[in-house]
Amino acid sequence: MATLVDWKNNRNYTTPVAPLWRPAGLEVSGEAAGAPLSAGEPSRAEVLAAIEDSRVALEGKIETVAVEVNLLKADLRKVLDKVKVAGGSIAEIQSEVGTLQSQVAQATSTVGQLEARLEDAEARSCWNNVRLLGFQERAEGLTVESFVESWIKDVLQPVGLSGVSVVERAYQALVAQRRPGALPRAIIVRLLNY
Repeated sequence: MATLVDWKNNRNYTTPVAPLWRPAGLEVSGEAAGAPLSAGEPSRAEVLAAIEDSRVALEGKIETVAVEVNLLKADLRKVLDKVKVAGGSIAEIQSEVGTLQSQVAQATSTVGQLEARLEDAEARSCWNNVRLLGFQERAEGLTVESFVESWIKDVLQPVGLSGVSVVERAYQALVAQRRPGALPRAIIVRLLNY
């Protein structure tokens, strides 16, 4: 029986080995014991020397492989150490990204609220505007504000409404001047005390 070693899978195998066959009556003893049986066969000493050479070569190769495996282990440890260090920084980056995402969501919410308030303020600012229709073109004279203030006093005081209204701005609507015979442009008035 011979034992074979599988280095890759780290297993030993036992296999039957047939003994060298020698024809009966050819017993060799004494000085001729190491001599070849025939001219084509190597002697026992040559076979043992070849086996010893193979064993030494295999041991050298095994040592070389062992050294390379140890170097690979050392390199792998270095890589794993770098991954652990990078893993820590990756975790930090992920936490920072999570924080930034929450800040962006909060800022987006705030911007939405501010846009809604701005639209509301813009709409409320138009509440002080009055559109006056039916005045002839150029009836206002040189200043539209003074014309509208005098018109408001003339119209609202006899009705009993307060005549204390300050005209902040007044202008004709920004459209092209109408042709003769067409409806006149509207006068837009912004009152300070609506």
